[in-house]
Amino acid sequence: MRGLDLAKKIGLQPCAGKVHSEHVEFSSTEALEKFLHEKFSQAIFVGWQVQSIIWGKFDGEKLLLKDNQLPNFDDWLECRIFNSQSELHLKRAGQNFVGRYISDGDGEEKFYADSFARLWGKRDEKFSANGWIKLCDEERKLSMIIPCDEGDKKFYGLLTRNYIDSDEDTGLSGYVDYRFVAIESAWDGD
Repeated sequence: MRGLDLAKKIGLQPCAGKVHSEHVEFSSTEALEKFLHEKFSQAIFVGWQVQSIIWGKFDGEKLLLKDNQLPNFDDWLECRIFNSQSELHLKRAGQNFVGRYISDGDGEEKFYADSFARLWGKRDEKFSANGWIKLCDEERKLSMIIPCDEGDKKFYGLLTRNYIDSDEDTGLSGYVDYRFVAIESAWDGD
């Protein structure tokens, strides 16, 4: 029995949908921005830099940090630009960025399962910025500002989509790729 068939037999119901995935490479920030204009009308991004992790938004024209500051691409090691339909995942390779673009709705039929992981920290109720919230973990002395329009909850998390495939020889199934989907409010209890 194949892995997906076994999962269904014991009650797990992965979803199915068409998925398109392609390898991408950018040698300049101009080429990256042109691609973003073609594929995204709006999106969230997270960038892993040499010195920090930053969150921002793509407004249909440019990538912006809080207070409409532009990110410094020279410091980026990796980034994910995503919305509910697609994601661009890039890593630095010398002076270039390489990775993959994945989108739901077109392409080959794939199984997937969505999962949710709470981000560390609670919302700082004193922080006020339209479309942004600040999460603080006082015990660890950590904080981060994330783009989110749902600004009245205590906890937030990251929704991910995990794509599943089976090995024809062994029948085993597992995650073969995943993408970020959205930042959403999490359980608000104590």
